[in-house]
Amino acid sequence: MKRKYAYVISFTLLFACLSISKELPLILDKQGTFKMLSRADFTLPDCGFTKAEMTENLKELTALVDVMRKNPVLAELKGFEGKARIYNVLCNDRDRYGVPSRISFEFCSWFVGKNGTPTYGAIEPPEWSLIINKQRVFTIANFEPDKTYFTVPSKKETIVPGIDVYDEEIYFVYNPDRPPYWLPLTVGEAFSKMKAYWSSPSNKNDRFTADQFLKMIEAEYAATPKADMDKPAHNKGDIGATADPNFPLIVRANPDYWNKSLPKSAIQLLSFRMINNRKFLQSRREEALEKNSISYHVYRFEESLNLDTVKSLLPVIRK
Repeated sequence: MKRKYAYVISFTLLFACLSISKELPLILDKQGTFKMLSRADFTLPDCGFTKAEMTENLKELTALVDVMRKNPVLAELKGFEGKARIYNVLCNDRDRYGVPSRISFEFCSWFVGKNGTPTYGAIEPPEWSLIINKQRVFTIANFEPDKTYFTVPSKKETIVPGIDVYDEEIYFVYNPDRPPYWLPLTVGEAFSKMKAYWSSPSNKNDRFTADQFLKMIEAEYAATPKADMDKPAHNKGDIGATADPNFPLIVRANPDYWNKSLPKSAIQLLSFRMINNRKFLQSRREEALEKNSISYHVYRFEESLNLDTVKSLLPVIRK
């Protein structure tokens, strides 16, 4: 009998969860508004930026938001409340200079509430982000022997001077007249750092484990063509490095990219994700509309992004 009651209770809870998860009807023609949720204290005190620098930086971010608002979905504002929320991001990157931050463009969809009145969801709404003045972003992993270095996608295309795209969807917008924002490690340097790491008495691994890794690294090193030693290093995990571009690239942030004659408030680097698979974007948007998903409008926005959008951001980068 107890088992029967347990089954009834489980079924009831499942039905309740399914009922709650059902999306309420969207109100697609509701005219929305746009707000910039500005905070003059969006970086932590230990970041060391002055109040004047933050005030000027907020002006730069506002101009960036104004550029993005020319997007047709954000300009029309139909069916959602638009918000640009500034978030603090960690400012402990080595060799940083400008004020780092993230602008989250939020899409608070209007829908018919359970009592029949129009409402919109403002708690953790669907969003799309721009990352500002941060070199160490969209990384795959740390390079363990020297955490100054990290791995990034190796597939790269420079669309136009000042616009790079990695893995066809990670974009960096920068000043092409400056030194590169990342510096690669060479294969030879990577092997040297690996050997030093596993040979160090301070290594937290036991000596037997460390010696086994050293043997594997030495074997990989011996098998690597000498002609590859000065080429950019790609990470093969703990056992070695390679010039093979099918593996993630090992890089470090380049401190010489920053123009330090500019104020710290200036925007000097932007990064973001932009999906280019048009068929996927269309099907995702159509499915969201069919299911009354609150993600419908952010999907519309992402589908509207294109290379012209990216190019419009180039003037925001200070020279």
